[in-house]
Amino acid sequence: MNRVMLIEDEPPILHMVKQMIESSSQGFVVTQTAYNGRKALKLLAESDPKPDLIVTDIRMPVMDGLQFMKELTARGYDIPCVVLSGYSDFDYAREALLSNACDYLLKPVKEDHLEKALGKAASLLRKRRNESERLYLKKALRLPDDSERRAADPGYPYYQLLLIRRGSYWSKAWDERLVTAEDWFCWNEETLKATGNGVSSWRMSGITSNEKIIVRGLNDPIGETLSRQNVESMLAEWKSSGGMAAIPISMAVSEAVTPERMAATLRAIRDALAGDTMIGQSRIWVQGDPRKPDFVLTTDLEQSCRTLAKSADYRSFEKTMVSWTNNWMKESYGQLAVESLMTAIVRLFQVQWRLGDAPGIAAFDANELLSGSLTLDEAVAQFCEYMRELYGNLARSRPERSAKDLIDNVRRYLDEHYMEPIGSDDLQDVFGYHKTYIANVFSDVVGIPPGKYLTKLRIDKAITLLNDRKDLSLRQIAEQVGYVDSLYFSKVFKIATGLSPKEYKERRERDDESESS
Repeated sequence: MNRVMLIEDEPPILHMVKQMIESSSQGFVVTQTAYNGRKALKLLAESDPKPDLIVTDIRMPVMDGLQFMKELTARGYDIPCVVLSGYSDFDYAREALLSNACDYLLKPVKEDHLEKALGKAASLLRKRRNESERLYLKKALRLPDDSERRAADPGYPYYQLLLIRRGSYWSKAWDERLVTAEDWFCWNEETLKATGNGVSSWRMSGITSNEKIIVRGLNDPIGETLSRQNVESMLAEWKSSGGMAAIPISMAVSEAVTPERMAATLRAIRDALAGDTMIGQSRIWVQGDPRKPDFVLTTDLEQSCRTLAKSADYRSFEKTMVSWTNNWMKESYGQLAVESLMTAIVRLFQVQWRLGDAPGIAAFDANELLSGSLTLDEAVAQFCEYMRELYGNLARSRPERSAKDLIDNVRRYLDEHYMEPIGSDDLQDVFGYHKTYIANVFSDVVGIPPGKYLTKLRIDKAITLLNDRKDLSLRQIAEQVGYVDSLYFSKVFKIATGLSPKEYKERRERDDESESS
């Protein structure tokens, strides 16, 4: 029940209004009465607890209602007032409302008008009480809050916490870059009440702007606790409303905890939800569910990174990333595991290349990268872009490397990748030097341009296949040495050898028959 102080200098009217207040359906009881403002202020100073609402007349001896409300403000009381007056003069109404009166009623007071005013006051008090209780819970959860309102203990012996996150786990507040400041938590409050047995609940912002927290007050730590099925129903309905379907929603649900354990429990379920997060997937983690094991860097991955770093070949790294990504998906690696993998890869490459904090190399933050990705493929694509820059910085950071070293690497690359389509632009992307520079230096060192070297290499490989693999068709041989068009392959082969592949094969077969006879 809400406590009311009633101030009225005419006893018959005071008793009549008192009866009307206490017979109202809004839940008020008159606990204090006074005949003027000065007496009311004295009662206020002596009373504990203070009244929740004050109903006061305007015209009274000693101290009228308007002066009383001014004194309330001056003395720091924040109690809403309903003003009664036998005067319909607009100036009285205006001054009363300027003094923070929540409503103004004319005498004689009509019961329906008072009921409406009390309903308005009850709504205001509920809102204030909810804000005070929310402040108490924020302090219990160790969440920041700069409100100056007095905190009020909701008085429950147990609480259940729901941490609700939109999108990825953020270890930092990437608010400006990732999510606008609008209240994305626009789901139906009735859903929580229906599935939550109608218990009291409070909503508040989390550590980052993509997190919200619901605190549920519990008298029965077993019967009133949300089950996994309840939470799954909530998630399904919430995702179907408010345009939320495109972005994954993850939830962590605590057991019933005492107020003293709330802050530690929030940290625990937040850490657990972070470890359970899958990129691009909605998740539910209930306290007591097993936690994913911590990421461990394998020896095979470490060796692969060193091998790729030594080759200084971005194309090879990109292809390897496809294989790694497929394995990460197969093993259902979570966000934190992928962050650890990417961080380890970058660190191994930088150590191998001795890049350290070289100028022009952006610091790598795996959480920032993954926080902005809705899918693992999107995250990997961004990671590859970072690694492409890293490879480019490697090339630019080694001006002392000799031309022969560069050409040895180019030649090795052509020897290993001759079966793939390779052009001058590809060599430029892989090695970080302009294609004209590569072509000129290659010609000086090897004697022919890279394109002619590649053609000769392919023809030599084709001759080997024609000699050793008689089971292969000419089309298959063309494809295995890097030619998609078998007719073009035949033309290049004839220019290089004077014979078409078919003629070369037939001559080889005749020579073999002659030797055998």
